[in-house]
Amino acid sequence: MKRWLPLAIILLAAVGAIVAVQWQHIAERPSPQAMLDAAAGTQHDLTRIPNHFDRLSDSDEIAIGDQLAANYASGFHQPGDNTAANIATEAYLQTIGTRVAAHARRKLPWKFHYIPQTGFVNAFALPGGHIFVGQGLLALMHSEDALAAVLGHEVEHVDLRHCADRAQTEARLRNLGPIGALAGLPVEVFLAGYSKDQELEADRDGTTLAVATGYSPLGILQLFAEFQKLEDPGTAGNNPGSPVDEAAGLSLETLAGYFRSHPPAAQRIAQVRSLMRANNWPTPPLRPLALPAGK
Repeated sequence: MKRWLPLAIILLAAVGAIVAVQWQHIAERPSPQAMLDAAAGTQHDLTRIPNHFDRLSDSDEIAIGDQLAANYASGFHQPGDNTAANIATEAYLQTIGTRVAAHARRKLPWKFHYIPQTGFVNAFALPGGHIFVGQGLLALMHSEDALAAVLGHEVEHVDLRHCADRAQTEARLRNLGPIGALAGLPVEVFLAGYSKDQELEADRDGTTLAVATGYSPLGILQLFAEFQKLEDPGTAGNNPGSPVDEAAGLSLETLAGYFRSHPPAAQRIAQVRSLMRANNWPTPPLRPLALPAGK
């Protein structure tokens, strides 16, 4: 009986989603990205099967995250990546990330990693406090304020236990057994993103962390505007050689890794603007992104 329960929940959720769409008469112009978003949203929501496992202790979560980070590190780095510029970039991420994470609820050994790949237009978090940011995503940022909000977003996926819950959910679905087996989870588990509600929650709390650190919320709005251009390929090509046009030239599969796991940029922009009004957030001048030369 227990083995049939997850399947029954998935089927009920699927039927519920179809009914909800019909009831709301949602109309959207068909496009590859729209279909990708819909499929990904369904996939993420259906994997949120209610779990009744014991919450990981901080020490267990940190140990699992350390092992996962060690396992994934080699896959994200190529021979010759250990340059002075890359080392300086990672140190910069650590400095800004540590400032932002100081305002998080959980006091974890936060570690920030740099993935020096222009095609990696993404960022992700692991249980226990490891945060990875790709060169392709940094290229779209115009300010340190945007970086602070992105790092805050990923910190909140850990702070809110989204990462730990995902790891335990996947372990249950894959019948991995003991806690130690969680270290064998593939990186795609964490690259896949979370439910739309969880992503919006990480946006809210992550931007709040950045603002509490003294950064302007206008930074993340600029980055979301860049995302909006990438969501509509028809807007690219107006400024050849720009980071947006370079990102738009990547394959749909590459870009979809980020966009299919996050809400539409317009929705994210609207939420931040609402928070700005509700909390009367200050908008100090944007700080320049202090990346090493050539980044």
